[in-house]
Amino acid sequence: MKGFIYAVLGGLFLTLQSVANAAIGESIGSWQAATLTQGTGFIAALMIVLVVRDKSWRELKQVKLVYKFGGAFAAVILFSNITAFHINGAALTVSALLIAQITVTLAMEKLGWFGTDKLQLRPSQWAGLGLMVVGILCLTF
Repeated sequence: MKGFIYAVLGGLFLTLQSVANAAIGESIGSWQAATLTQGTGFIAALMIVLVVRDKSWRELKQVKLVYKFGGAFAAVILFSNITAFHINGAALTVSALLIAQITVTLAMEKLGWFGTDKLQLRPSQWAGLGLMVVGILCLTF
């Protein structure tokens, strides 16, 4: 249940952040908005780590190099979302984002990338993904 609550909170704040980023992007530009967002996010996360006195950051050298560049992906994510919001609006952008996330996640799990167990997709999962794509088409047209 706790994981579900965190997922809902993540979705809520992702949507709020996307709307705020789009507004910032209109004022100062998309890359500048991404920079501002990542900068304030870094400060907020660092403050939380310091307040809770979490020392696990000392194990950073154990993290594979490829994973250390995850923040660089965030810059592209933010720019893409801000630009998509300006072109598509909120509902279509968030819907497309969710479908892309689910599709890539299923592919990653099916192929066993990043050490995950290989997932065997059931027909109901394919049908669910198909229904989501139909839903996005309904939002688009």
